[in-house]
Amino acid sequence: YSEIQADLLQPIVISSLMAHDTFLQDWVVEGEKDPGKMIRYLNKIKKKYGAFTDYFISNQTLNYYHPSGISRKIEPRTLEDSWFARVRDMSEPYEVNVDYNVEEGGAITIFINYRVLDAQGNFIGVTGIGLGLESVARLVKDYQRNFNRRIYFVDDDGNVTVRSEEQKIARRIQEMPGLQDIAGEVLGMDHGSLTYERNGEPVLLTVRYIPELSWQVFVELDEGDVTKAIEGVFLRNLAIGLFVIVLTILLIAYTINIFQHQLEKMAVTDKLTGLGNRQAFDVSMIQAISRFKRTQEPFSLILIDIDRFKPINDTKGHLAGDVAISQVALKVRSLLRDSDVLNRWGGDEFAIIMSNCSLGDARRQAEKIRTEIAGHSFFPDDPSLHITISLGVSEIRQGDEEDAILGRSDNALYAAKEKGRNRTETA
Repeated sequence: YSEIQADLLQPIVISSLMAHDTFLQDWVVEGEKDPGKMIRYLNKIKKKYGAFTDYFISNQTLNYYHPSGISRKIEPRTLEDSWFARVRDMSEPYEVNVDYNVEEGGAITIFINYRVLDAQGNFIGVTGIGLGLESVARLVKDYQRNFNRRIYFVDDDGNVTVRSEEQKIARRIQEMPGLQDIAGEVLGMDHGSLTYERNGEPVLLTVRYIPELSWQVFVELDEGDVTKAIEGVFLRNLAIGLFVIVLTILLIAYTINIFQHQLEKMAVTDKLTGLGNRQAFDVSMIQAISRFKRTQEPFSLILIDIDRFKPINDTKGHLAGDVAISQVALKVRSLLRDSDVLNRWGGDEFAIIMSNCSLGDARRQAEKIRTEIAGHSFFPDDPSLHITISLGVSEIRQGDEEDAILGRSDNALYAAKEKGRNRTETA
């Protein structure tokens, strides 16, 4: 209905503008002295709005002004021009009339005949716009293609006034199968919807009265097309729903996998230093012992303890102590091979599993680490304050389990502490 208003009611608006144009009114009242002015005016209106035709018929002279010139003088007493007398005597401002257009080669045209009054309200003529029936039929065809419906227009007597050329329907709804049984009911409707059967198939009909045209617009849809449309929508929605469900499951699985991975990582990672924690150390130790039993490839274990760390916490604060532990971890990590495993053993203790490394090599590496730590300044605000570490080193032996090698490294570390700290001992 909105599309129809935009396309078919525009000529009524244009006709109204013409009828109320002071130029047209004054030109008539002044005696129609220069017909060329009216002809140019009509040409301008036709070009501006793309009209099929436009016109003005004077009540005084009965001249039929057309964009091509003065077409003729009308004779209201004849059947051909009787419409002029009807419009002159009617009370409504305009009418919509379907008739043959003599000025356009006899083409069937929808005329918007608008009464023109002077300033005192006296009738002085008729002006308006003509719509070619073929162009209106093309509009109907476009509606049908865009909305997938059968569309046609019907006047108050049931005559089909406009339809697309493709529609094979009767000239009157009283002659249409199925619709003829309810024609009387439909013609009295202002708007509404109902169903009727045509050739055994249900048809959904919507009717809307267009007062500006004095026509009804009929919109029909076969129920089978509705079912197909619903089935199509259902299948599309089903496919989309399944896709969304599968996508949701995949996203949930992916999210859970990431979350689980993060939990696992958190479970074996020391939050402060980012190193493996005691649990991760146990896993690495089990793997190293298992590899040793299988390949006889030796490995060594180094335990590290920061010397006199409690006074650092007491004098610098626990935040500075945490920073010192993190810096020590970074420094030690930078001195190790990629194959070596560094873990935070406890508060200020670290453990290193050195793969394919003998006791002697491990001791030399431990001394290098001790020297680097002792010579590094971890407190920029207090360069005189240094951190030292004590280290205990042992190598895997035949028959060792985790407790055995761990116990020897721990004893060596205890010995380093007993002997004055800042030193490396082996066991």
